[in-house]
Amino acid sequence: MAAGGAWRFLLAFAAGCLAAPWLPVLPGWTLWLALLILAAGGLAFRTTCLAATCLLGGLWFTAAVQWQLDSEWPSARDGSLVSVTGTLVELPQRFDQSERFLLAVDQSESDPDVPARLLVSWYRPSERLQPGSRWSMQLELEPPTGRLNPGGFDYRRYLLSRRIGATARVRGEPERLAEEALRGRIDRQRQRLADIIQAETVDLDVAALKRALGVADRSGLRPELSEQLRQTGTAHLLAISGLHIGMVAGIAGLLISLLAAPLVLVWKRLDRRRLAVLGGLLAAFGYAALAGFTLPTQRALIMLGVAAMALLARRAVAPGHALLLALIAVLLFDPLAPLATGFWLSFAAVAVLIWAFAWRPAGDGRWLAGLLRAQLIVMIGLLPLNVGLFGQLVPGALLANLVAIPLVGLVVLPALLLDIGSMLAGLPASFAAAIADWGLSRLLVFLDWLHGIDWAFVPHVGGGGLSLLLAAAGALWLLAPVGWPARWLGVSLMLPLLLPPMDRPDQGELDVHFLDVGSGLAVLVDSADETLLFDTGPGDGEGGDLLSRILPGLLVRIGSDGLDRVVISHDHRGHAGGAASVADSPRIYASAPGPGQACRRGTQWQSGGYRFHFLHPSPGLPDLGPNSSCVLQVSGPGGSLLLTGGIDADVEARLLLDQPALTADVLQLPAGGHRSGGSAGFLEALSPDLAVASVARFDRYDRVHEELQGRLVAAGIRWLSTGRCGAIRIRFRPERAPRVSSMATTSRRFWRDPGNCP
Repeated sequence: MAAGGAWRFLLAFAAGCLAAPWLPVLPGWTLWLALLILAAGGLAFRTTCLAATCLLGGLWFTAAVQWQLDSEWPSARDGSLVSVTGTLVELPQRFDQSERFLLAVDQSESDPDVPARLLVSWYRPSERLQPGSRWSMQLELEPPTGRLNPGGFDYRRYLLSRRIGATARVRGEPERLAEEALRGRIDRQRQRLADIIQAETVDLDVAALKRALGVADRSGLRPELSEQLRQTGTAHLLAISGLHIGMVAGIAGLLISLLAAPLVLVWKRLDRRRLAVLGGLLAAFGYAALAGFTLPTQRALIMLGVAAMALLARRAVAPGHALLLALIAVLLFDPLAPLATGFWLSFAAVAVLIWAFAWRPAGDGRWLAGLLRAQLIVMIGLLPLNVGLFGQLVPGALLANLVAIPLVGLVVLPALLLDIGSMLAGLPASFAAAIADWGLSRLLVFLDWLHGIDWAFVPHVGGGGLSLLLAAAGALWLLAPVGWPARWLGVSLMLPLLLPPMDRPDQGELDVHFLDVGSGLAVLVDSADETLLFDTGPGDGEGGDLLSRILPGLLVRIGSDGLDRVVISHDHRGHAGGAASVADSPRIYASAPGPGQACRRGTQWQSGGYRFHFLHPSPGLPDLGPNSSCVLQVSGPGGSLLLTGGIDADVEARLLLDQPALTADVLQLPAGGHRSGGSAGFLEALSPDLAVASVARFDRYDRVHEELQGRLVAAGIRWLSTGRCGAIRIRFRPERAPRVSSMATTSRRFWRDPGNCP
């Protein structure tokens, strides 16, 4: 086979692996075997050989995924207590009073059904957790799951990509066993270095950045700092990536070449160039070890290895071929890697640079112009991923990286690595630490200024999957080498992603979004004239909440200018936990004393053709806890909605006494699906077409309670839960039945169980 043919087959295999993650369902083992036989037959014929190789790539991915899904903790055993023996791997993460860590299970000493890797949370651990330590512990296991909201982070996919078969909570008092001798030794060293960096750095943000950049420990980054890095387009720079690996290899190679120069005088056969290549590769390997051999460092190491072998053998290798070899190696080593967003960003950025520069003549040495051109190319090349996956445009990233890349690459990184080297040698703090601190503190000041500029970051939600593919093709067309015909046409292919049609409700229509917030409630009600939020989901009430991560993107996605009204039904952690994140809303209603005005029976207003009317609590009613909840009725030409907060059967009876003709087409199940709410009389009187419960997928109180389910079935009422369906959207339309859809089926993927969701 010619060399060109071999590269085509490698590319076809990789294409199959990269296309398979977009499948809505997996083929199952029987069909998988049939497809394998078909692919094997296809390899025998020249005309079908390439397609068969592509199919083999897809089968490689689907087999690995099916194997992992089959080994996960079953839903039927949710909440079971099991005894497990295992080893703590990677660095533990601290969250307030809890520690979260990965446990590699010793399956010969545990329940055989327990998955090989668990993500464990330990509330108030009794001692410091160290990588490599072995434990015997009692765990409460849950199948891997995640919340599903429009534009939200897909935690279920993340767990699958990390091969985590269950999440768990520590119960009782674990026993620490003899520490493992070899496994975890590198991670323990990383933990020790992170501790030293933290102790020797005054500024907490600078310390967090040094830990992230030095040993890939991002646990010290505040959420606000992480968000600032993301919104200035510099998050990639403060995580150990291929750029850093390349920098370290280059600096090490240069130093070794200079130091070896005198030796050439006494040893004529010494090849200084080869010695520099080997030294650079060894330094890159050491830095990748400090980073825990993350995916970007694996890719960079393989590419460096290919380039080094070519240099040592005095052979030329095309950059594209080196990238393809790295891609194949990663896919063979970890077939689930394409499920991680970082995989696509890591390879896409390098591929775009190779595509844009490979056929262009070398620069004239003006490094600033070259850096500016590279940033422009990366910004255009990754624009489809930024808009399509992250819902953002970051024009400020161009300016940010023009400053940050030289500062981090030429000042901070060499100084930090020199400081880490002195730590490993047991030396006292060096001047290098002060240089790294100075560089990072200046960088933070600059990013803080840039973050305050309005145009530097623009939330922008693009179109669907097809528009994303068209935009990716358009970006490659636009960045094609000189001589490519009509490159400007690439812009037209990007327009469907950049200018998607908005689906705003017209007059007489109403959009209702029951958000998937776990154990709590948050309902966005959007009319043609205004947007209202009923309850704010779980959180600490001081800004540490889920709503702040969901709501901004959702408002952009639905084309809303912002919240016009907020209703906090009652003072409960699951209903008022995100109140701090919406405290600047123009109008706030609440049942408890505090900011805003009271939601008292009789208060009403009109919006978009709908009447918003508080039915409870009455003026003068004492504080009854959840039974003092605001109860909001929304009615109009498309139907009616009743939001009940946390009331139970007693208030339901009172509502029927006050409003004998009360009805609702859609009902939020009272009391979060507990059996104390949704009495038979209330359900029979309202007779809704649909009832919605906002509960976690594996709720610790088993909501929706069996008794309530029985009453719903007896009344002939269809019900849905956000835990099973993700966010649920209901569009009220005049003279037509409400249209119901959910995230479980809107963007179908094989790792989500659609069940009976609409």
